[in-house]
Amino acid sequence: MTESVQQAVESQAQPGSEETSGWQTPDYVVVETALEVTAYSLNNR
Repeated sequence: MTESVQQAVESQAQPGSEETSGWQTPDYVVVETALEVTAYSLNNR
């Protein structure tokens, strides 16, 4: 992982930073690159 993604994961994964509504923030971040989006678009034509 890159440093910026790792920092985003760490900042989101801190317990108690969100409301206790029964839903927990996942400890990963979905990052789409332009290449992945292009491949997905071409695949769905």
